[in-house]
Amino acid sequence: MLLNSLRHALSPIKGALWLALFCCGTAWAYDDYSGCETCHGDFRSGVYESNHDGASWGTDLMTKHGQWVPCAGCHQSDFSADVLLNQSSDGTFSKSCVGCHGRDEDVTGNCVGDDSPVECGSGAGLRQTHETKVSEGACSVCHSGDATPVGEDFNPYNYSLEASIIKDSCDADGSESQIGSTGLDNDGDGQRDANDSDCGQFSINAGMNDAWFNPATNGQGILITVFENSIFLAWFTYDVERPAEDVTAILGEPGHRWLTAQGTYDGDTATLDVLLSSGGVFDSPEPVVPPPVPYGTITIKWNDCTSATLTYDIPSAGQGEMPLVRAAPDNVALCEAL
Repeated sequence: MLLNSLRHALSPIKGALWLALFCCGTAWAYDDYSGCETCHGDFRSGVYESNHDGASWGTDLMTKHGQWVPCAGCHQSDFSADVLLNQSSDGTFSKSCVGCHGRDEDVTGNCVGDDSPVECGSGAGLRQTHETKVSEGACSVCHSGDATPVGEDFNPYNYSLEASIIKDSCDADGSESQIGSTGLDNDGDGQRDANDSDCGQFSINAGMNDAWFNPATNGQGILITVFENSIFLAWFTYDVERPAEDVTAILGEPGHRWLTAQGTYDGDTATLDVLLSSGGVFDSPEPVVPPPVPYGTITIKWNDCTSATLTYDIPSAGQGEMPLVRAAPDNVALCEAL
């Protein structure tokens, strides 16, 4: 999301953004957001799409920001007042834009622009991101005093607030991925969230033991059990085509199918062999069920303790990919602790 001066529909911004395509003064790159509209559009109108991953915000920048911080967390004494980058009238969300888009650890000193104090260096990570994505010198031509930003594992100020819905700059809890599949590149090194070496790679653990499902295909699901060196999976699903309406089953629903899979895991990824069991009768030792036969492969890559992506290659059903989330959050705390 773009670091910018949130502004009221009737109020111009006098606080400027850190992103500098042109250099104006010693502290401010722009007098208002207009210099950024070429890439990011008007802050108050239109359906915004991320320039990082193309994800749609579903609304304009200003409306969406209002879901994360109160109006007073960006504005001054009243909501028609100017928006400053580093201070607001809210007693809790007091740092305005840098509360989410900057880190106190990056601050190198104090300077003044437009008669307002600026936490110099606090936007270093965002500026570094734009140096890479826009052009070399896009920001450093004005902001030459930035130190190397601290790592992704250092949270912005607002993330530590009890009232904040965003808690983790490594996005291990998924809170920073409010839109799209990743959170912010807080330190500007081109890596995000668990893929950033500062955060460390997410590792599968016993806290993954749970029921998981794809919300788009409710009524189907996967049970996962993690052992010390392997994972077992049971997938309750349906056939690739619905049976005829007049087909009945003695027990259950004629379209139901179930698969099992087992394999090893490394870091955040499990590679499993799909197995097909057949030939049995409900709750009966006879006939004896023969050993399961290989039936394809499944790969699961976990993003964090709450979400994963499952990729399958099952010859009779084809290839595909689907997101997985927990059916219930009971084991999230255990997963995060491990």
